[in-house]
Amino acid sequence: MESMPTRPVSRRDLIKAASGAAAALSLSRPLAAQPSPPAGPGASMMGVPFERREKVRFALIGCGGRGMGLLRDILGVEGVLVKAVCDITPEKVARAQAAVTKAGQAAPEGYAKGERHFEEVCRRGDLDLVYVATPWSWHVPMAVAALEGGAHVGVEVPAAVTLEDCWRLVDTSERTRRHCVMLENCCYGWSEMLVLNLIRAGMLGELTHAECAYIHDLRSLLFENRSEGLWRRHEHFRRNGNLYPTHGLGPVARYLDIHRGDRFERLVSMSSPSLGLQAFRDRRPTPAGT
Repeated sequence: MESMPTRPVSRRDLIKAASGAAAALSLSRPLAAQPSPPAGPGASMMGVPFERREKVRFALIGCGGRGMGLLRDILGVEGVLVKAVCDITPEKVARAQAAVTKAGQAAPEGYAKGERHFEEVCRRGDLDLVYVATPWSWHVPMAVAALEGGAHVGVEVPAAVTLEDCWRLVDTSERTRRHCVMLENCCYGWSEMLVLNLIRAGMLGELTHAECAYIHDLRSLLFENRSEGLWRRHEHFRRNGNLYPTHGLGPVARYLDIHRGDRFERLVSMSSPSLGLQAFRDRRPTPAGT
């Protein structure tokens, strides 16, 4: 058997090997193999401008509380035409259609024939922007379908929950030459924009350290048997950690010029035992009849 070619071992190699061994010994179960960045099919979409439009043809997928909130905002933007609304609940589609006609536009086409009806929305071929405001597990398939259909896409947080799906969104966006934007609204709050402008004006000096957090007590919502409670608590069954990190990290990444001159080289995630949600569950009164 031929011997494998060797190369000098660098200090970086030794540190990486030692870190990997220590991490493996400290975990009770093996780490899953991490995907490597795929060879992209096209150039990056960063910095590529949106094509100018006199009218922007818009579709909404997901007409729940979040989707309806954004629809009301969109209807206040001049030049946006709402062409389609989609949800698995016909009553929610009808409510969205009524909001559009109340704003003075023609009634958009409604799509409410099951959980795959969004695919027909994405195949229309007459949309400039599709907004996805659905449970997390649907974000990637819906965004990919919209990109493949020729539309730009705005996706609610989190856009994806695995590295494989993150690369799938990047890959599809670069290949179709359409933008896929995770709509991290906390980047654009009044306080966050104030800090960003202070930094860019040089009033805070050189940044050397930043801390951020997402502190939001959602326990009551997670245990509701309606709206987000019907699906969002199940995400906590599958993983333990901060499932909404970009509310804090998004603004800080802008402050540090991430992807605008700097970048993250490593991300480390750690979590304490999940106890608060279980304690809240155990303190809740048992519903009558159970």
